[in-house]
Amino acid sequence: MKRESEDLEKLKFDFKRFIFGILFGFVIILSIFLFNKLEFFFICVILITLSVYELFLIFDLNEYKYFILPEIISILIAFAFVFLSPSVFAFAVFLSIFLILFKNVLFFKNAGGKSILLDVFSVFYAGFFISYLLKIFDMNNGRLLLMLLFILVWASDIFAYYGGRHFGRHRLFFSLSPKKTVEGALIGLFLAILTALVFRIFVTDYRMFTLFSFIAVSALTIIFGMIGDLTESLIKRVGGKKDSGFLIPGHGGILDRIDSLILAAPFFYYITLFFLNHKN
Repeated sequence: MKRESEDLEKLKFDFKRFIFGILFGFVIILSIFLFNKLEFFFICVILITLSVYELFLIFDLNEYKYFILPEIISILIAFAFVFLSPSVFAFAVFLSIFLILFKNVLFFKNAGGKSILLDVFSVFYAGFFISYLLKIFDMNNGRLLLMLLFILVWASDIFAYYGGRHFGRHRLFFSLSPKKTVEGALIGLFLAILTALVFRIFVTDYRMFTLFSFIAVSALTIIFGMIGDLTESLIKRVGGKKDSGFLIPGHGGILDRIDSLILAAPFFYYITLFFLNHKN
């Protein structure tokens, strides 16, 4: 009986998850191809602001005195990294650390300094890493490269989720995420690479990569995306939460939707630069 119920659960289609996933993807795709750099920066600001808030929500530090300053600093770091010189960015990092220390000294009586590590982590995990989406946007053929990144991450997530539900037998990291399986991860990796190769056939600008470098970029980006997914699972596990929030029905919070991107984006940016600079 238990076995039959598990089989029915695997066959059940999560319509709400599918619809809201499509809507979220549609908004992102429109912003990539219709917005200019500054407008797309505001999309990143929304993602950063919500991500920082959800990190504090996971650890039950959702009063404004805890998360407002890290949100402002995260946006400052992202802006300095993308729009200003390296020396100004370095100053922004120094200023951010100073402000975080000052905040924790100021609120020590109430908070006991318990948010200081989360302050620093949220600024770099959300503000700095998410800003790489804009760095990719700003590259030559940046819109198409950014689209490729989203294709890799989304296809991997979708195929791993449904592949794991139907064929998963061996747990990947049971202590972090009980539902993730080795079979799901392998199905996600293989079919996401295949999806990207199909796009490469029709989008000739992706021929900027050799076939080998395209597959290498795709495979490694997917793996980093999976590590990003597990990283967010670790954060939620430490905070004792199932979801990072409730903003997107069927998915949870914004972090639950972009966790793979947070680590995949910086890696994709640097490995793309490497292969494009060494394609000959």
